[in-house]
Amino acid sequence: MIEKKRILVIDDEEGICRGIQRTLEPAGFQVTAVHDGKEGLDFLKQNPTDLALIDVKIPGIGGLDLIKLIREIDPEIICIIITGYATVEMAVSAIKEGAYDFLTKPFTTDTLLLAVNQGLEKQFLAQEARKTARAEAEARRLADEKTRLEDLNQAKAQFIRLVSHELQSPVSAVENYLKLILGGYVPDDKEEEILRKCILRTEEERMLIADLLELGHLEVLDPFQQEPVNLYSTLVKIINECREAAQEKRLNITLDADPSIPDMVCAPEQARSLWCNLINNAIKYTPDNGELMISLSYQDGEIKGRVSDTGIGIPAADQERIFSEFFRARNAREEGIPGTGLGLAIVKRIIEGWGGKIALESNIGRGTVINFTIPVLDRSLG
Repeated sequence: MIEKKRILVIDDEEGICRGIQRTLEPAGFQVTAVHDGKEGLDFLKQNPTDLALIDVKIPGIGGLDLIKLIREIDPEIICIIITGYATVEMAVSAIKEGAYDFLTKPFTTDTLLLAVNQGLEKQFLAQEARKTARAEAEARRLADEKTRLEDLNQAKAQFIRLVSHELQSPVSAVENYLKLILGGYVPDDKEEEILRKCILRTEEERMLIADLLELGHLEVLDPFQQEPVNLYSTLVKIINECREAAQEKRLNITLDADPSIPDMVCAPEQARSLWCNLINNAIKYTPDNGELMISLSYQDGEIKGRVSDTGIGIPAADQERIFSEFFRARNAREEGIPGTGLGLAIVKRIIEGWGGKIALESNIGRGTVINFTIPVLDRSLG
C-alpha cells in the first residue's frame, strides 16, 4: 500500500481549509488543517509532514516567520505560501525565507494540485539526489577501503618475505660455518676466527628478533593501557643507560632539554623505545671522539625533539628509504656496522602514531640530524 503524502494547511479561513481538503484528499493526500501559526508549529514538531500550505496573515505566528521556524524543524518540508494580499515584495520575501511557491487567493483546484505535485516532485528529486550522493560516497569509501586493504596485504606479504630472508640469513651462515668445522675443512688456527663469526651472526639474529618483537609489540599495544609519561624523564634515563657505550667510543653527549615539558598520555614502552633507538643509533654510527647533541622543548602545543650526531651520515640516495623496515644505508653495510634496519622504522611508527612528524637531514661524513614534533594539547592531562 502506497503511503499518502501528508499535507498541513495553516490558514484562519475555515472556507479555504475545507476547499483545500476537498481538492487534495480525493487526489490521495492526507490533509490536516489548523487555524493558528503556533498551533501549526506545534503540530509539525510532533507529526511527520511532507508539505505545508501557509497563509501569510494568520494569528499567533505570521506566515513568513513560520517558514523559517518550519525549516529549522525539518528542512525537507515543502512550504507554499497562500494569500489574498499578494505583492511582489511579499513573494520575494517568501522565496528568500525558503518557500517553494506562492499562490494568490482565490486559486483554482488545478493550480493548487499543480503547485502541490510540483513541490512534492522537487522534494522527491532532492531526496533521491541525496540518496545517490550517499551511495556514491559509500561506494568511494568502500573502493578506498578495498585499495587500502590490498595495499596492506601487499605490504604484509613483502614484510613476511623480508623477515623470512633476514631471519634465515644469519642462521644459514652459522650452520655453514659449523658444518665446515665438523667436516674438518677448517684448520685449527682458523677455528677461533670462524667461531667468532658465528657469535657475531647469532648476535645479529638476537638483535633482529628483539627488534621484531618490539615492532610487533607496538602493533598490539592496548590504546587504553596508557598513562602520563614525561619524555624528558625518559630521555635522561636512556642517556644514563647508554653512557657506558658512549664512553667506550669517547663520545661527548650534550643535552639541552626543558625539564618542565608537559606529560603525554601514552604507553611508557613507546617513549622508552623512541629514545633507545634514536640514541643507540647515534652512538652506533658515530666514530670515536664524536659528538651527540640532544634537545627537547615545548612550544605552541608541541613537543619538539632533536637528535644530532657527527657520524658517518646517510647517502642522499638512501635517505628516502631510511625509515623503511629492514633498510640500511649503503655505507653502513660497507663499513660492517651491525644493525637490523628496524630502529628508525620503529621510531617513525611511534611518532606518527602520536600524531607527530619526523624528518631527517644528513651528509656523508658529517653526521645526521633527526627532528620530530609531537602535538600534546589533546594528550595533556590538563
